[in-house]
Order: sequence, then structure tokens, then C-alpha cells
Amino acid sequence: MTKIVILGMCLILAGSCKSPDQKEPQDEPSMIEAELQALPDLVPLSPQAQEIVNAWPEYTSLENRLAALRDVKNWEEMELLLEELDQICKQVEENAFPQPFEKPSVRSRIKVLRTYLGKLEAANYYRLDYQEPISELMDAINAIRQQFNVIVNNNLTPDVFENN
Repeated sequence: MTKIVILGMCLILAGSCKSPDQKEPQDEPSMIEAELQALPDLVPLSPQAQEIVNAWPEYTSLENRLAALRDVKNWEEMELLLEELDQICKQVEENAFPQPFEKPSVRSRIKVLRTYLGKLEAANYYRLDYQEPISELMDAINAIRQQFNVIVNNNLTPDVFENN
């Protein structure tokens, strides 16, 4: 009886010692690429706003690096790009804005953009789903572009409201 128990324990032990089936490595880059390829399009700028933005090198570099989001292949590239985008946002905030865009409404939208960059950075760090932070980031950049259009297309002068 003891021989059967010992034989049974040896079989159980031998069966539990075999290596588990090798799982296929997760295809992380394709997951990142799939999430980033579905980025929404940017709001088009009016010709007047585009002219002012083209003369603003800090913001132009920000938009150029944001366009590189579609080309990210893995977590490390995303981390480097997000660090670079954060530095560019700091430069945009610290430097002077072009005259028509020197308004609290534009500065606050840049801060919101930095907030969503931080949220995307956290999602990258914890390897979470990018879909929500990416869509919020794109909404933030579109809000900035819409505000540029509003400012440029605004025909009202402040003295209209003072003469009542």
C-alpha cells in the first residue's frame, strides 16, 4: 500500500514538474499601432490662423511631434515621444504667444493638453489601454485649433460692449 502511495506521489510530482506550454509572446507593437492608427483627424485651421501658427515655431514643433504618434511601434518609443512632447509643451507655455493668441483661453487649453499628455504617459507606464487617453489628447489639440479659429474670426471689438 505504501508503495502505491509513494508511486502515486512520484507521478504527481513528475507531472507537475514539466514545463508549461510556451505561450506566444504578445504582439505588443501591433496592439499599439492598432490603437494609434484610429486617431481622429485634426480640425482644419482657417488660412489666417494657419499663417499665424506657421510663424510660431514652438507650436509648429508641437504639432509636428504630435503627428509622430501614428508612427510609434512600441512602449519605449511612446515613452520617449511623450517625454519630448512634454518638453515641447513646456517651451510653448514659457515662450511668448503670437499677439492674437496671447489669451487665457489659449494658455488654459495648452495646460489641458499637458494634462492629457500626463494621462497618456501614465497609461504607457502601466501598459494600459491607450484608446481613452489618446482620444482625450486629440480632443485637447482640436480644442486648441478651434480656439485659434475663433480668435482669428472674431470681428467684435471690446469697445462695442463699453458704450451701453
